[in-house]
Amino acid sequence: MLLNSWPVRALITRAARSYGFLDPIGLLARMRGFAQPSEVAEPVELLRAGMLFHARGLINTKAIQNNLDWVWPYWVERQFNPADASFIPRAFSFSHINLTHRNWTAVGLPDVAFYPIVDPRGLVTPLYDGWSLDFWFVPTDPAAEPLFPSRLEDADFRQTLRLDDNNLHVHSTATRSGAIIESEVTLVYEHGELFCRINLHTTGPAGGSLAVALRPYNPEGVSFIDKVSISSDRPGWLVNGRNPVIFNREPSRQLLSVYKDGDVSHRLREAGETGPVEVACPVSMATAVALFPLAGLRNGLLELSIPIYDELDPKKRPAAAAPPAWDVALAPLARLAVSEKRIQSLYDLAVANLVLHTPGDAYPGPYTYKRFWFRDAAFMLNALVTLGDVERTRRALGAFAGRQRRDGYFLSQEGEWDSNGEALWIYHRFGALTGETLPESWLDAVAKGARWIGKKRLPRDSGQPEAGLLPAGFSAEHLGPNDFYYWDDFWAVAGLRCAAVLLRSRESEFAAACSREADEFLSTIEHSFPSGSQRRFPG
Repeated sequence: MLLNSWPVRALITRAARSYGFLDPIGLLARMRGFAQPSEVAEPVELLRAGMLFHARGLINTKAIQNNLDWVWPYWVERQFNPADASFIPRAFSFSHINLTHRNWTAVGLPDVAFYPIVDPRGLVTPLYDGWSLDFWFVPTDPAAEPLFPSRLEDADFRQTLRLDDNNLHVHSTATRSGAIIESEVTLVYEHGELFCRINLHTTGPAGGSLAVALRPYNPEGVSFIDKVSISSDRPGWLVNGRNPVIFNREPSRQLLSVYKDGDVSHRLREAGETGPVEVACPVSMATAVALFPLAGLRNGLLELSIPIYDELDPKKRPAAAAPPAWDVALAPLARLAVSEKRIQSLYDLAVANLVLHTPGDAYPGPYTYKRFWFRDAAFMLNALVTLGDVERTRRALGAFAGRQRRDGYFLSQEGEWDSNGEALWIYHRFGALTGETLPESWLDAVAKGARWIGKKRLPRDSGQPEAGLLPAGFSAEHLGPNDFYYWDDFWAVAGLRCAAVLLRSRESEFAAACSREADEFLSTIEHSFPSGSQRRFPG
């Protein structure tokens, strides 16, 4: 690394001081002084994710704070409101991020790794980390306020996740002053392609309109819209020159706006023609609204379709084979039948979400946490195989060896020393619950993983309290700065014991060695515990 080079470090220090900045090299050194020396101070993956997270937070500070007259997502309307229980003072905050309402909900199909999400007030984000669609009611009375769901109190909004008609649906209902907006969001597979499908039904005072609004944000904050145009060949928009939003009927009016002209929500009652059919915003904060009079919606629902694009190749539609129907995907899993409807629903939806988030790899979340970690995968696959979904678990475990380095380390992030124990444990768990003999390629990975644990341990004869434990590492469970974490050690013991069982018939001597090392490792852990009445470590 260049930062480990003395000339580079000296150059950075001198440049910073010449401009009156704190010395970043010295500051990092002092920060690391709170932690134990470790091989990996900060994992690149977490640094990258953190930088992206707070880069958006910096954009939020400029976009949101100075434009609080815009219609913002639910978390902003609450977190930025001094009268709300969710309010967080932010005068000296480096970045403004969603700290209070991180409970969006995904819809999707089995074996499909694309997840439209819906926030707690019905805001729909069809594409990964993309812009969103909101739905408002605009009364004709100029004295009456439009219905903006993100500003409603809890009593005026209901939202449910349902698994019926062989699909997952998020159903939202917003109510105020006699106006009702109902939306239902699903992911559908039609003609070999995936679409986010939104059905809308509205009632309200005569003469009012349903507004479909294109918003340059999502539940994490700003998501840029550079350009939006009104489609010429069918009702709808083209966003950023590549993403269509398709309406099943023509709106009566459409309004487009750029940042310097303010939020399009300020122009809902503006008289005159529609205006430009395309706008390009130099600040990438374009907004749009399509108005549908209630009188024209009496004959049926307003339906929106948004084609799904792959976040890794955003200019192309993903190639999607026909996914299994939900009833087929859930058939192998254990069912619960109880008289309490709420408990029944919670169980059924939990099982469906487990299937939803294991399309191949196991993802702990549909958006910010749509990443692979062995830690999450072990727990999720344990639940999956316990419920009886052997094939889906086998498929996910089949990818584990591909993530193993040649030295035996199961790598999801550098500096995580718990991953090998977790991988070996879930391999064993699969074999124990299914009664199957693991494939040779899996057993090869098990043997390599067990050897890595033995080699990774610190010297047993150093005389230090951490002798024989795994090295200091960062805490993925946010337990504190880099240190010696028993979490890693206990997982390693479990992994060695599981390896001993799995390898007994193939490599009996090595299996016995794994068993002995597991016992010795556990004894080492116990001997490392502080003694005395305080039973605490220094520091």
